[in-house]
Amino acid sequence: MAGRYLPIRDYAVVGDGRTAALVGRDGSIDWLCLPDLDSASVFAAVLDDEHGGRFTLSPEAPHEVARRYVADTNVLETTFTTARGVVRVTDAMALPDDRLSPLRELVRRVEGLSGRVRMQWRVEPRFAYGLRPTRVGRRAGVPVAVCGSDAISVQVWDAGAVELADAAMGGTFEVSDGRRALLALGAARAEPLVFSSRDAVEQRVDATVAFWRRWCAARAYDGPWRDAVLRSALALKLLVYAPSGTRAWARPTRPRTRRRCSSRPGSCS
Repeated sequence: MAGRYLPIRDYAVVGDGRTAALVGRDGSIDWLCLPDLDSASVFAAVLDDEHGGRFTLSPEAPHEVARRYVADTNVLETTFTTARGVVRVTDAMALPDDRLSPLRELVRRVEGLSGRVRMQWRVEPRFAYGLRPTRVGRRAGVPVAVCGSDAISVQVWDAGAVELADAAMGGTFEVSDGRRALLALGAARAEPLVFSSRDAVEQRVDATVAFWRRWCAARAYDGPWRDAVLRSALALKLLVYAPSGTRAWARPTRPRTRRRCSSRPGSCS
């Protein structure tokens, strides 16, 4: 068990004002509650490596990692460098438009910067803190995972053939210089899943970057260490639940434990 958990400093956070995801340096999304910050988790490997669930995306070969936030945004860029090439993964909780809607969408854009890199990805949804069973299948050819009234979809473009097995979905693909792949996880509760076109997903990622930059531009602070102040403000913004303005005032996960979640939802033993 030792060594299978990342230090909390190795996580970055992305969010959309309604929920937030923790993204590890290794390319694994190890925490995400859906549809809201106070909902039960779908990914919780940060708490339980074996049963919590995760969304991994990384090169197959050994690699080095560098990452940063896109300037003045809550959109994350991770650059993986292998012996054969370099790829950049952009992670965003996409905003649907200027209005709030039921859609929750986590987008992972993979861009080849040089050479050729073989990538692997796997989505292991574990609803309700991993306490309820997950069923995977396809709707209109799109991979989906379902648990009661909760459902997620995983749409992929140029990210390989999707295989379903062991209550999970995944695949492998190669990215070369100048090429791009896209993975979009959509979520719904007691509502139909929304399947989008690739162009629509790409546009939402770009619009999300633009939204955060407009938000930063509207901040009045002009003192020392402005970049650090804005980064702190952006992080705090993700802890405000946009529909009501309620403040979470804590990181978007509970204290870590290496024990399995208990039978009482919302707690770990």
